[in-house]
Amino acid sequence: MDTKQILMQAGQHVAEGLAKIDPAQIDALAKGIAKANRVFVSGWGRAGNVAGILGMDMSQIGKVVFRVGDNNTPSIHEGDILLVMSGSGNTKTISIIAQEAKAFGAEVGLISTSAESIIGEIADYNVVIPRVETPMAKIMKDKRPPRDPKFKGTAGTRETYDLTEEERDQITLEQLELTYQIAFIVNEIIQDRVMREIGETFEAIHYYHNSLE
Repeated sequence: MDTKQILMQAGQHVAEGLAKIDPAQIDALAKGIAKANRVFVSGWGRAGNVAGILGMDMSQIGKVVFRVGDNNTPSIHEGDILLVMSGSGNTKTISIIAQEAKAFGAEVGLISTSAESIIGEIADYNVVIPRVETPMAKIMKDKRPPRDPKFKGTAGTRETYDLTEEERDQITLEQLELTYQIAFIVNEIIQDRVMREIGETFEAIHYYHNSLE
């Protein structure tokens, strides 16, 4: 398997992932952001980086944006919205932040792979990037080694699957799920939808773009 093959498969997966997203979910979230007084963003790891970029996109069309955890982040209130990116929708620390936002009267918008998740159940708006079931998924389940019962997940553990080189190549191609790359593009679409909701144009991006660089 060569790099060109991986690149082509990655592009195909991104296109397929975008096509599976319900546009009504994006439109609903955009309306929620448009009417919000202020926007707060939160996420962990890669998801946190995507959430941060979504916050930047919102700031570049004139929304007042804060990233949870920064020293200049004020208290959240009714009329504000917290935007969260979480691959699983079950990130424990972020679920607590989402619960706190709701307790203070703010709305919550989630971009994830499941609305039936901890944060998804909390959220007022869910944009779901569906996971794709692949033929190799069953092979991996069948060949998964016994798991140490003291570990609830796979993080921090090493599992060795009894796979052939051909199977490993196929897994590489099929596991190009690219949830965060798809979410990055979704950010741009959300920016466009919010921009239209608040009556802004693309020139706003040039005006609000960071000039201290």
